[in-house]
Amino acid sequence: MGQFRFKKFSVDDSHCAMKIGTDGVLLGAWADVETSRSILDVGCGSGLISLMMAQRNPDAEIVGVEIDEHACGDALANVRRSEWSDRIRVVNMDILDYVEMLESPLTILSNPPFYTEDIHSPDCMRTLARHGAKFGVRELIEFGAGRLSSPADSLAFIAPAGRDEEIEFLLELKRLEVRRHTVVFSKKGKMPFRSLWQVGKTNGNGCSHEISYLCIRNEDNSFSEEYAALTSAFYLDK
Repeated sequence: MGQFRFKKFSVDDSHCAMKIGTDGVLLGAWADVETSRSILDVGCGSGLISLMMAQRNPDAEIVGVEIDEHACGDALANVRRSEWSDRIRVVNMDILDYVEMLESPLTILSNPPFYTEDIHSPDCMRTLARHGAKFGVRELIEFGAGRLSSPADSLAFIAPAGRDEEIEFLLELKRLEVRRHTVVFSKKGKMPFRSLWQVGKTNGNGCSHEISYLCIRNEDNSFSEEYAALTSAFYLDK
């Protein structure tokens, strides 16, 4: 794809199997990270979300972990070109081997592979990234449950809207409660296609969470006011 310019940074994803898309921008703009002291970007790809986190939270230590060395190379280059190179570390490693303890409050973020259909892509790295052969939503929830040590810690991720019931079941099994949940529509009048989740350790008060709704585009294909407001700190003005 090449280079993408945002207001305060640019991202080159030339060697990354999974290219920059709306999912990463959505999660990076939506997640609540204002009080985070540490942010762990799981499967950071070309570094988009890590850079968004550095822009949004000037005090947080940010670590991006990426298993693919080519994507990791893109992330390292993108971070070095940014004004936050002193606060973002990029690690080329399988996230399941990453054992460093990060300071709380910790936010774990991920735009994980979530495709579950049969794998037919001849490009093995794109297949691994896109289909989640080793690490997907289920593994992410299990990983998060083991790393969230404080009630102030949280896990935020994006997934297909059609997996909402499955995800709620997995969260209950791992004793994680939903703190924020936004259902995303690509356009007014369409079925929902994504869900944004932010979850944490169950505090035992039994409170139910509220669901909010976000529409990306209006019927005339222009960005909705709500999406424009959410992403205004990142997208270049048209």
